Amino acid sequence: MTRLGGHGLDHVFHRARSDFFEVTRTWTDRTSPDDAGAAAVVELVDPTGERPGRWLNAVGRADRLARLMTTVVPDGDVVAATVTRGTGALAGETLAGWGLAPDSTWDRMVTEVAPPVRDGSPAVEVLDLDRHTDEIVGLLARANPRTRSGASGPRARLTRWYGVRAQSASPGARAGALVAVGSATPTPSGSVHLGSIGTDPTRRGRGLGSALTARMTADGVAEHGLVTLGLYDDNAPARRVYERLGFVLAHQAETWRRE
Repeated sequence: MTRLGGHGLDHVFHRARSDFFEVTRTWTDRTSPDDAGAAAVVELVDPTGERPGRWLNAVGRADRLARLMTTVVPDGDVVAATVTRGTGALAGETLAGWGLAPDSTWDRMVTEVAPPVRDGSPAVEVLDLDRHTDEIVGLLARANPRTRSGASGPRARLTRWYGVRAQSASPGARAGALVAVGSATPTPSGSVHLGSIGTDPTRRGRGLGSALTARMTADGVAEHGLVTLGLYDDNAPARRVYERLGFVLAHQAETWRRE
């Protein structure tokens, strides 16, 4: 992919994270612009105050990243660190020294290609956060309770929210009720990150999540050229949907959080 050639501090997922958070310190072992295995760590703070403390985002080959992390001295309490998968097995002592413990493993996927529009797909609408916040929050509580982002708080205002509504009465969903939801957040570096994607458990398997993600992806590619998303590595159904829509795996990650 044409926009994924950066390594070290130029890695696409450093650029994406630094668009949402303020970068306070950086570390890297990169030896040249072509050093594809270069390790890099970025210390971030949330300028909105919604998420207090220091956050570490780290990319690069796990062995090099583990060595680099021994030189990292955060400027305050670290609340979470997201690192290349496999780094924790090599740098567990360093991470534990910051008061962190393993939390989750997940994948980052990307695409630069808009998926085709399929005839008969469910209608997807852009939601109005002022009018639909309660609906979004309620659906996400049922459909994606593991999500760490949502429709409340200052960060939600940076996001465009999409939804699919039930078209006919059915068990668990009245006609017109919100049955699938997702968010698309543009970044100053020129990409769109998809998140908070969920389908009502009573309506899964009907193509709602696929139609929703396809619309968000098509809009993101048309407006910014690059679309990213993350999913827990054990979410096989979502992975199949994303792969059908053209997303490819770009980075395997693990997150450690304060105990």
